[in-house]
Amino acid sequence: MIDFTKPVRVATKATFSGRSQYESIVKRDRTDLLIRQLQIHEQKSPVYLLISGSQTSGYARIINHLNEWMDARFIQTHVHQPDTDEEHQRPFFWKYWRQSPPKGEIGLFLGGWYTDPYLDRLIEPRDEEHFQHQMQEIRETERLWAEDGALVVKIWLHLDQDDKRRNKQGKRNNRPHDTWQVTMDDWRGDHSYEEKMALVHRVFSETHHPDTPWFIVDASDSMLCNLTVMHLLTDLFEYHLQKKPARPSLQRVRVDGKAPHADEAGTMQRHKKIDPGNSFETDGASTPPLNTIDLSKSLSRSRYEEKMKHLWESLYLKSWESYDRGQSLVIVFEGSDAAGKGGAIRRLTRCMDARLYRVIQTAAPTALEHAHHYLWRFWMQIPQQGKITIYDRSWYGRVLVERVEGFADPAEWQRAYREINEFERQLCRSNTRILKFWLQISPEEQLKRFRKREKTPYKEFKLTDEDWRNREKLDHYEAAVNDMIRKTNTDVAPWHLISAENKRHARIQVLETVEKALTELASGCA
Repeated sequence: MIDFTKPVRVATKATFSGRSQYESIVKRDRTDLLIRQLQIHEQKSPVYLLISGSQTSGYARIINHLNEWMDARFIQTHVHQPDTDEEHQRPFFWKYWRQSPPKGEIGLFLGGWYTDPYLDRLIEPRDEEHFQHQMQEIRETERLWAEDGALVVKIWLHLDQDDKRRNKQGKRNNRPHDTWQVTMDDWRGDHSYEEKMALVHRVFSETHHPDTPWFIVDASDSMLCNLTVMHLLTDLFEYHLQKKPARPSLQRVRVDGKAPHADEAGTMQRHKKIDPGNSFETDGASTPPLNTIDLSKSLSRSRYEEKMKHLWESLYLKSWESYDRGQSLVIVFEGSDAAGKGGAIRRLTRCMDARLYRVIQTAAPTALEHAHHYLWRFWMQIPQQGKITIYDRSWYGRVLVERVEGFADPAEWQRAYREINEFERQLCRSNTRILKFWLQISPEEQLKRFRKREKTPYKEFKLTDEDWRNREKLDHYEAAVNDMIRKTNTDVAPWHLISAENKRHARIQVLETVEKALTELASGCA
């Protein structure tokens, strides 16, 4: 049997002798919890509060009490349920990003993102690689939330085997239609208590971190359990409000074994060699990526029209084949102002059925988007299986415009490289191919196109005061772009650097790269 005395349990600060004294303590101490919650709301800190535990441990009772003790207007309660068809067609964390609380509110999750990985591993114990990938995604996502200022609290309500037997007496057995109640203690199969607890302990070991810790609460006495959770949250809210890095008065869970964490320099920092002239190699050379682009490349009109005729038919058919296979595609366009991103996107969409794609132009975040992590709005836009999403600018704004213009502080944009790499890795693991294009033109060509836009009525709207201000910071933007390409050019999502001085050449390069990717997907080479 697993010895759960090794991970230190959380103990309540209250003692009581009966129901009346318990109710007096609740009446007295819930005020402190409520005050701390309202201060959290005023401070605009999001809270991810996950409750899990042994069956019959009382997790439903706890979430009802928390909504009663605190202000329910600022709590969003989410009970784990099997994936819907829509959720099944997205990456694992998509539904939890949809449920993520805005700043100042509490997301209360029963079971949450631990339930499916736990059950998958319990049922398919041989699939170690898949389990490790799931644990990595959990570690990185929780870390991302915490580094962005969120309080992440994970509580396990524990019952030993004898307690579970006593609590089950006189109760009906779980039935298949009760699966919405399942957390990390599965009703399916004939797994022993020791098997289940061994896996629970391993999950703790893999995902316990000082910034995202697990807290184990003894659930054998329901009233004592209630008070323990109340006092634990009160203390955690207080320490978060004071921005203290440590919680010395709390008995944190300590687990055996060292949980692996992503490299500080960023997850998946391995680089990939791709076609010459279309990208670059990060082989340790000091040459800035943008300096490797040959801007002299061009294409004649006759050759352009010949290629377009082939690409129109090929891309149309291959995009439908990708849909039939359930293979999604995310295409990201970044580049210099006036480099021709919009023109390249229009030529690309002409080659595809409008039922298969969606084009998103990324602008400054709305008030709702600003109330969440910067990646939240992009998680909301992830395409369904088989669909294509095309971004005219993207999440890379965090390390470009937000870095240069000071909208993100250095700590925020520096950790964004790792966050973006992990985001893209999760997309790729969910059967989504990512193509990233950087379109580059010279400052002289940019000025020429700006002047032309000034004189063209239907293009005047494209030229703004911001475009002219950005020209004054070309050196800063160039440094940011070079850093971005170096640090986010990965095996799973490499950058394609496009010479866009000649528009026909750039458009064909983009379309041929998309065609090649769809061909590789069809042959199983990607």
